Amino acid sequence: MDSDISEAIKAGKVSIVANVILTIVKGIAGIAANSTALIADSLHSMVDILSSAAVWIGIKIAETPPDKEHPYGHFKAESLAELAVGIAIIFTAILIMYDAVNELISGRSPEFEIYALAAAVFSAVVNEALARYKISVGVRTKSSSLIAEGKHSRTDVIASVAVVLGFLLVYIGYWWADAVVAMGIAVLILEIGGEILKNAIDVLMDRLDPEFAFKVTSYVEGIRGVESVNFVGVRGTWRHKIVEVHFTVSPGSSAEDIEAIIKRIEDIKKEIPEIKEIIPVVRVSKKISKVAIPVDENGNYTGDLNAPFFEIRDLKKGTKMKIVNEYREAERRKGYLIAEMLKNVGVDCIVLSKVGEGAKSHFKNAGITVKLSEEKDIEKIIKSLDLS
Repeated sequence: MDSDISEAIKAGKVSIVANVILTIVKGIAGIAANSTALIADSLHSMVDILSSAAVWIGIKIAETPPDKEHPYGHFKAESLAELAVGIAIIFTAILIMYDAVNELISGRSPEFEIYALAAAVFSAVVNEALARYKISVGVRTKSSSLIAEGKHSRTDVIASVAVVLGFLLVYIGYWWADAVVAMGIAVLILEIGGEILKNAIDVLMDRLDPEFAFKVTSYVEGIRGVESVNFVGVRGTWRHKIVEVHFTVSPGSSAEDIEAIIKRIEDIKKEIPEIKEIIPVVRVSKKISKVAIPVDENGNYTGDLNAPFFEIRDLKKGTKMKIVNEYREAERRKGYLIAEMLKNVGVDCIVLSKVGEGAKSHFKNAGITVKLSEEKDIEKIIKSLDLS
């Protein structure tokens, strides 16, 4: 078994043992002192036991190799474990809130006992140590579920400190402090549970991280022979990703050229270790048939996107027409708006003297090839274009 996985599973086992001890200590002390807050904290630790067990099982299942029924592997089992942790946390918060409201309505307050106060302090210290340990191991092994567990333990620290504060307030005469502290713990736990649920759902729904997609796109676009990247999709967890990338090559690319590009793309696994598998999908670009040339009122080539008109040349039919540049004065997203406008009239190539990276990206996404030319004569521009 991989050393990282062994370490992550060990952390799960340590967490289970520690939480069994905390559940017993706080449960006995809370019942004896009649403290809803301390009982709630004990219940929270009991849920931690179930959560840690879910994480442990999830990590083990996630490492099961792909099979006929699961060709992409079982890595999402870890996210399912993370989802279970989130649901357990939210359920715990609801139970704590329910008990706290009942305590306020009944006017019940706990007895101030040194042993109960000591149990809460002991819980805070142990949970802080657990939180640091699990988050550290989770970051090192790239286990999202273990990091979620570590954050859960961090809420236990705050909860136990709040219980201590509640006991001190009860001691000086504020009978309602125990219930209010319990309610505060419930709100805190609910917020953390929601965050963990969101992270798990993002993975299960294959949500694309824009920063990661940009990193993959930049890498592939930097490979010689790649005209554009049309799609990037990601399945998987933080430490185990399957990436699908669609890219376009020119019509003249040979089978050997495409094979070399695919090999280069697969080398991305060396650059980004969490990518365990990459699926390249190649598309050969179509031949240029309709060209947009920016011109002024007199039909002279301007070479930039601020031109008042575009001359559209249909190279197949040998026709031309002039259209108004509706977005020449746009202050935002000019490249995107012009690209969409030209796409709607069937343009697949635009000639410019210069273009920014942002606008160039928008034209690529619209399926429009950008050709650069400083030539002023439009007929010479058409003849000089490499239309193969």
